[in-house]
Amino acid sequence: MSSNLKISEWFDIWYDSQTHIKQSTKSIYQSYANKHLKPKMGTVRLKKLSRDLIQQFIDELSIELSPKTVRAVYSMLKLCLTAAYEKHLIGNVVDKICLPKTVSKDVKVLTKQEQKRLEQVIEAENKENDIGILICLYTGIRIGELCALKWENINLDRKIMTIDKTMYSVQSNDGKCKTKIILSSPKSVNSERDIPIAELLSEKLSKIQKSEGFVINRNGKYIEPAVYSRRYKKLLEKAGIEYMMFHSTRHTFSVRARELGVDVQTLSEILGHSSVSTTLNFYGHSLPEHKHNQMERIGGLFSQSK
Repeated sequence: MSSNLKISEWFDIWYDSQTHIKQSTKSIYQSYANKHLKPKMGTVRLKKLSRDLIQQFIDELSIELSPKTVRAVYSMLKLCLTAAYEKHLIGNVVDKICLPKTVSKDVKVLTKQEQKRLEQVIEAENKENDIGILICLYTGIRIGELCALKWENINLDRKIMTIDKTMYSVQSNDGKCKTKIILSSPKSVNSERDIPIAELLSEKLSKIQKSEGFVINRNGKYIEPAVYSRRYKKLLEKAGIEYMMFHSTRHTFSVRARELGVDVQTLSEILGHSSVSTTLNFYGHSLPEHKHNQMERIGGLFSQSK
């Protein structure tokens, strides 16, 4: 193997060797390479690579992409070129690169009033598959986990839901269609979990319970996440709620749980986060309404002391 290889050639060699990572991750890497890496740096030979060239590439990406995406492309590139460094094909050219700072965005959640309106619309629509939205609002599972959920994973006697699969789409290379659906183990080891089912949700599930098959289905076949997300969008419109991504159901569950005093450790385990710190970073803060209520309680101490 020679340092005379072009970056595009080395990427393909490295990519094919990544048999230990999930297909969904490989699909993202392929997309980043085809859209960004190969068009801008594909013809550069490994022996010509320098830290300045990498920095220039990152700076150019920063003009057209979000900081989060730029950092993701860099992470992939660093893995790829670190492998080349370990084979003595290049020097250490990927360290000490200046990356754009990410700007944290407020997590979008349904207010209590919006959640109530949405649930009223779901009740009025009376469509069996809409139970999936309630499942997410009351357990916090991800849409991929919902679409992969089967009746065999739900034990209503014990009121336990077992999450052991997720569903996602990846780019297809067979030429017949752009994407294909993959069913696999969840995001991380912690994502495989048992979630207690609240009585309200248990009652609704018992009314439509089947012995087997996908909980969310069309004629017995699964419904893919992108399709089910569109149903959520329609229900938001009918409830008069501004559009927010389906993942907002997970955020909404988490915020409601924190409002009710659920401890972070328990919430982290229910959500299937890899660590408690992840949960704290997302949901450790208070909502403005909750902060106001807490300050009023403190103010009450002064009025009582008069």
